[in-house]
Amino acid sequence: MYFVTMCVQGMEHRFGRVENSKVVLNPAGGLVYRTWIENAKRYPDATLDWFIVMPNHLHAIVIIGADPAERGHPSDLSAIVGSFKSISTVEYGRGVRSGAFSPYDGSLWQRGYYDRVLRDDHDLDRARQYIEANPGRWTERQENSGPRHYP
Repeated sequence: MYFVTMCVQGMEHRFGRVENSKVVLNPAGGLVYRTWIENAKRYPDATLDWFIVMPNHLHAIVIIGADPAERGHPSDLSAIVGSFKSISTVEYGRGVRSGAFSPYDGSLWQRGYYDRVLRDDHDLDRARQYIEANPGRWTERQENSGPRHYP
């Protein structure tokens, strides 16, 4: 089990906003949300647990090897994240070219990602609580005052 965070380049607010401690996704945020779900289907031994798309990042819990019936090579977290970033960047780029999304400079996502192994149910519960509470902490965090890009 892994707790994963991926951030937008420059922490720019591209995927929506937070109102009254609730995330309101814009069309780009909806695209990221759907891409995260669809991408996971490419990895039969990976299961998505809780996740949230925030205006400038995504938090997720990924469980690999969750299905003991699956045989073969286990999925690699870096492959899951890499394919997600690639697909979402391509789709976001289509939105930029059609005029639906704000253009970005260089890369949509920051290089790399943060991950933490969740060793037991206690770690899993804490990660779920963090994801659930994330929108409520939004206004408290200094780094969330970055540039906004609303379509």
